Amino acid sequence: MSSSAQSLQQIWLKGCKGETLSDADEAHFQSLARSRFHTFSLSAEQADETRSHQEARDWVALLVKGLVKELRENPGLERAWQTSDFVQTSHGRSVSFKLSQPNF
Repeated sequence: MSSSAQSLQQIWLKGCKGETLSDADEAHFQSLARSRFHTFSLSAEQADETRSHQEARDWVALLVKGLVKELRENPGLERAWQTSDFVQTSHGRSVSFKLSQPNF
């Protein structure tokens, strides 16, 4: 990736808002978004592996709720989510389902 005049924080904020980015900055934003989604996925998987069944369900529900809120507040991040491979995971399908519910 080529260098940018913007910091990663600026790229993240603009990308999350859905603002137009240069090709290089868009590539940086997509990488940052994938990292965010990967963190969500790892956290949910770890909860499944290290917590009791009910505790894991409660924790994953909070993770899903938090990501859904973040995606709804950030249209550019939601677009990145919709085109990511993470939507095909079991936890990703939960996020996408909740996103489709207007009152969640």
